[in-house]
Amino acid sequence: MDTVTFPGGVKLGVRRRLLGIPLAQLARDAHLQPELLRRLEAGEFDPRSLHRLARQVLARALDTTLD
Repeated sequence: MDTVTFPGGVKLGVRRRLLGIPLAQLARDAHLQPELLRRLEAGEFDPRSLHRLARQVLARALDTTLD
């Protein structure tokens, strides 16, 4: 069984899909590589370690926080 290291990232992926935002579009808007955003949404990457602009774009687009 796989372990999710950063569940906050999984929350972002769920929220993105609920809002109907394509992963590639959100990655582009946040100046991230799509693969990095995919890993973040899989819980493999800590969203708090993203650069400030990326965190702001994700929080605004997904209407959430990156805690």
